[in-house]
Amino acid sequence: MECPLSLNLSWIEISGSRLQNNLQSFRGILSPGTLLMVVVKSNAYGHGLSVVSDVLRDHVDWFGVDSLTEALEVEYVAPGKPVLILGYSRVEDGAEIVGREFRQVIYRQDMAHALSEAGTRTGKTARVHLKIETGTNRQGIPLDEVAAFSQFVSRLPGIEIEGVYTHFANIEDTLDPSFAKLQVERFGEAIKRIEETGVRPAQVHAHATAGILLYPETHFTMVRLGIGAYGTWPSRETRLAARERGREVNLEPALTWKTRIVQLKNIEAGEYVGYGLSFRANRVTTLAVIPVGYYEGYDRALSNAGQALVGGVRVPIVGRVAMNMTVLDVTDVAPLLDDEVVLIGRQGESEVTADALADKSDTIAYEVFARINPLLERRLV
Repeated sequence: MECPLSLNLSWIEISGSRLQNNLQSFRGILSPGTLLMVVVKSNAYGHGLSVVSDVLRDHVDWFGVDSLTEALEVEYVAPGKPVLILGYSRVEDGAEIVGREFRQVIYRQDMAHALSEAGTRTGKTARVHLKIETGTNRQGIPLDEVAAFSQFVSRLPGIEIEGVYTHFANIEDTLDPSFAKLQVERFGEAIKRIEETGVRPAQVHAHATAGILLYPETHFTMVRLGIGAYGTWPSRETRLAARERGREVNLEPALTWKTRIVQLKNIEAGEYVGYGLSFRANRVTTLAVIPVGYYEGYDRALSNAGQALVGGVRVPIVGRVAMNMTVLDVTDVAPLLDDEVVLIGRQGESEVTADALADKSDTIAYEVFARINPLLERRLV
């Protein structure tokens, strides 16, 4: 059994009230009757799958996960809530998926066969969602194969096409929405071809956070809320466009990443810090060592670039981020041993956001969150 890394080293605090408030903000802009799925894949975007699923179980209609393993964890804390497995599942997992009444995305005939056999054997209906390829070119059924695939599945015993959905490649590009609109058109054509085979799925869904905000006319029967549930905007462009269209929601980041100062030391001007001698002090400098590095999920690209909060003041990362240690310049703060350090979140009047760290790491906030080591304790506050 995996045990959380020591709380004394580094930990994650999750605000349950902020998670719930973020959901309420999105509920307020959904089309009437549209169901809300919250996607909790990849350890709930790094926020902690069990913690998030537990606190949101009475506030969502569905949960979306990537794998059977994640579905089982959600089921443990939110029994009875519909769970859609959005990622790949093995054929041999079909019996457990059907037995536990999870929904499975399919785009392969062998998986449809396995689920059908499990449904027939157990007397339970295997409910599946067809993933339609409309231009992202990842997993999915090509448009010219949709009708044949739908017909094939619908003829199998013990299985029901409960849903049909797609995923957008470029919906956050608010300057040129042409590709997103093309995907909507292709999706509409796919639905038409499926219905011509006599299948009318109960659930039709296409939009993640950006689409929910920007294209209310195509909310269909359900939406899949991801990064927005955790209080982070998909992109600056999405936020600006939503504001211009009068659809801005009040999002509050739910995650705070904390650690402690484990050593303080002074070095003279001219001395170096860390591997590769990448930082050289130009004055007498007070250093604070924190027990967090790239193993814990703090990106090595933040070497000599990132910032943390100590005593409500921004302090720079100096030297290279190591596997389990990072060094801060706290010369102007005068902290004490074991003082709290905030790596992501607010302390006093200052804040370090995942977006800010992403900019310095040449990535996106999604990755900053998702790469936080899952063994770090997630604590509901």
